[in-house]
Amino acid sequence: MEPGQELAYYSQELYRRLRHYAEKRRHGYRHRGTLEEAAESILAERADRGFEAGGHFYGVWPRDLCFAAPGLAAMGFDETVRETGGWLLEQLSDVFFTDFHGEYNAATPEEGVDTFPALVILLAESGGLEGPTAVDADALADLAALHRRKFFDEVDGVVTGDGSSWWDSAAGPREAYNTALLLAAIERLESAGIETTYTGRSATVRDGLEGLWTGSYFAESRGSPTLACDANVVPLYFGLVGDERAERIAASLARLETDAGLRMRDRPFSYGDVHPFFVLHRDYHYHVWPWNSFMYATGLQRYGLEERAKREVERVEAVLRPYGNFLEVLTVEGEPYVKRGYASAEDFTVAAALWTQYRERTRTVDRV
Repeated sequence: MEPGQELAYYSQELYRRLRHYAEKRRHGYRHRGTLEEAAESILAERADRGFEAGGHFYGVWPRDLCFAAPGLAAMGFDETVRETGGWLLEQLSDVFFTDFHGEYNAATPEEGVDTFPALVILLAESGGLEGPTAVDADALADLAALHRRKFFDEVDGVVTGDGSSWWDSAAGPREAYNTALLLAAIERLESAGIETTYTGRSATVRDGLEGLWTGSYFAESRGSPTLACDANVVPLYFGLVGDERAERIAASLARLETDAGLRMRDRPFSYGDVHPFFVLHRDYHYHVWPWNSFMYATGLQRYGLEERAKREVERVEAVLRPYGNFLEVLTVEGEPYVKRGYASAEDFTVAAALWTQYRERTRTVDRV
């Protein structure tokens, strides 16, 4: 964004954040009934608006939508997801936006290093890469080339860049998360036979991710041994590791489990770790995020760790059920994150979709 556009965006975001905070402090959260009723109503409403993120986030975030896509497809919304993916593709040329509003798009707080792989994944999950409903493969190839020039470290084989990713408050690169997400995208492009600059590079990217392995879990970035969910939940969710490594990751992440669900990392960010816009909320990505917990549970389930998965989901359900809603972020004490001018979003699309995906997978396993 240009400096003037950036100032206008953050002014608008601050106003939105404070208005939402005041509303939640005064009126609390909307109760939609049971979690089944909440998920059904939230996702049906989102389908009418291209699956915007939810609550006070009015735009469409490819990052969220790629994780929501399987759950949305399970509810019959695959065509709408595919159409949204096609619309997102049309919005991209030389800048990887993270937050799409139609009348304007934003790169928050930098360009979206995960926008391209997220777009590929959500298209793959909704039938947008192959067959008569496939999008323009040349447009995807152009974006792949741009992504590689901007974000890919050719020496170490990892995705770097300070752009928005799983944790957009972080000032530094989220290398393990971004590399894992790119690997998942490349595998889908190669499976669909779509030629890009990354074709045949999946082994290189996998080696780059391997370089971040500590022996027990993936470090969030080179030189940082911090245990963080984005670096490890994504490989579990997409099945990017073998059974033995999955069990090691699960054993490590068990250290982050609380009675309210999985904490996002083993310690809050420092002042230097976050963008100025998040300086009052350095613990924003330390607490419990329901959608992260549901991804974690689905990853555990993928590797046969059914009891661990069930326990994680039941913990989060117990916290959400009194609110009758799918919230963005909870404190480790199991309450909505509402403090210092920020309040958790409600009606959070990706949380409702991932919960639905987990339940559908559980039903399938039970039938088998």
